[in-house]
Amino acid sequence: MPIKLPYGISNFKKLITENNYYVDRTSYIEKLEFANEPYVFFLRPRRFGKSLFVSMLRYYYGLEFSDQFSELFGKYYIGKNPTPKANSFAVLYFEFSRIDTSTTQTTFEGFLSNVREGVSRFLKTYTSQVQKQEILSNNSPHEVLKALFGQYEENNIYILIDEYDHFANEILAFNFDHFSDCRNGFVRKFYETIKEATASGIVDRFFATGVTPITLDSLTSGFNIAANLSTHHYYHEMMGFTEPEVKQLQSIIAHKLNQTENKQVLNNLRKWYDGYIFSETVETHLYNPDMVLYFLKEFAYDNEYPETIIDTNIASDYGKIRRLFNLGTIERNNLILEELIETGVVEGLLTKQFSFEKEFTDDDFISLLFYLGFVTIKEADISLFEFSVPNYVIKGLYWEFFIASNKERYQLEFETVDVRKKLKQMAQYNKVAPFVSLIEKALETLSNRDFMSFDEKYIKALFVGFASLSNLYFIKSEPEIEQKYPDIMFLYRPPFFPNYQFLFELKYLKKTERKKLEQKRKEAKNQVKGYLDFKEVKELEHLKSWVIVFVGEKAEVVEECD
Repeated sequence: MPIKLPYGISNFKKLITENNYYVDRTSYIEKLEFANEPYVFFLRPRRFGKSLFVSMLRYYYGLEFSDQFSELFGKYYIGKNPTPKANSFAVLYFEFSRIDTSTTQTTFEGFLSNVREGVSRFLKTYTSQVQKQEILSNNSPHEVLKALFGQYEENNIYILIDEYDHFANEILAFNFDHFSDCRNGFVRKFYETIKEATASGIVDRFFATGVTPITLDSLTSGFNIAANLSTHHYYHEMMGFTEPEVKQLQSIIAHKLNQTENKQVLNNLRKWYDGYIFSETVETHLYNPDMVLYFLKEFAYDNEYPETIIDTNIASDYGKIRRLFNLGTIERNNLILEELIETGVVEGLLTKQFSFEKEFTDDDFISLLFYLGFVTIKEADISLFEFSVPNYVIKGLYWEFFIASNKERYQLEFETVDVRKKLKQMAQYNKVAPFVSLIEKALETLSNRDFMSFDEKYIKALFVGFASLSNLYFIKSEPEIEQKYPDIMFLYRPPFFPNYQFLFELKYLKKTERKKLEQKRKEAKNQVKGYLDFKEVKELEHLKSWVIVFVGEKAEVVEECD
């Protein structure tokens, strides 16, 4: 049978038995079992392999899967080096992503339903079910658990929770007002009940995944014996792909490519999906596994690039996550986002434990971006971190967020389909003016007061933000070329090869500086002339270069350079 790519598969047994390629992470079973932390929370961004890892733990530790051990694990590290506790637990599994959080009542009912589902599955697997109805008829999550722990006499339960914070993050994003009902009520009691069961020996181990620690203090303070190992260097590569692993995956499907083409594909994968570092003491970058598998799945058909470099499922996830940016002071958060768009870096302290009993600070917001995967660790100096945008896909999301935020804040009037049409006019016919008019219209909606704090970088952010609404180009904002930086370049991105590529040099003057217009125009043209002499630029096919100088909200100079 040919080896298949396991895109979208989160069930470990299905992945292994249907001959999907598996990047072996079973050695971390051993590391977790021999660690001095029996109760663990582990956080990673959305679509980073968390559910598959939890599924792997279920099949490895569940008593009911002992006869499948060789089939599922035999050819992997843990199959050749089994631990003492293999297939020795009754696994109590919960998953909390499928909850309607529109009201306090629907949230409670959804949480209770998921708890009952997990307990029902446990009873069916490990007991005679004599007390099943009595246990499940309890009307709160912690009472269901207490009833189970009161009836189950063995001291061998391993609790696994996937997406512990999914519903809570949705509440924070969409309906903050009823978050306190969860924080101070049924969820906290649920975890207090688990803690009591660890003290009595009924629950021996606990492993939970999530995206952010923003709800750890608020929701799970009743279970304060657990360790958050998310930034521990020892577990850094427990989820995600390393570059050698991505190379191996690529080699499975890129069978028709020559060495140069293979190298180009890997360079693009690195540029688009690599760059995640979750511990200040490691150097190995990680790739987002779902994004890599999405790309390779599409590429495998005919060795052709997908039309979009981000999975639509991930894009919709991040669209929901964007609402979390409203936590705390919105204007402050927007300034941090603008700084990341303009410079690519931001400094702050990493918040390990959030609390809603205190003010939500700059550091809290930056740390939230870190856990969501929107920034990663670039450098660390004692407790102060320099965070950077990990890769091009995340940078593109920032551009989209920037445009969406400005559209909402300033009531910008534009339709995405119109933006794409104007970009296509530029791409196919070298007609730049229609696209520039979008920037002018956006600027016209801003007040004179807004222009007082304007600078060239804001114009660039609008320029690339609008361009990001189309998939036509790979957009480079201030790329480094021989230590000099063109403002913006629109370069070919397979599978699209429009008629032209572009180099733009943008300048901005306040209305009071209009007399400097000719000086700025000449300065920009000289800069472009210098860029066009660079070998890297000379090699670009069908390149058009333009100088654009804004005075206030108007582009007074829109001039092509020969």
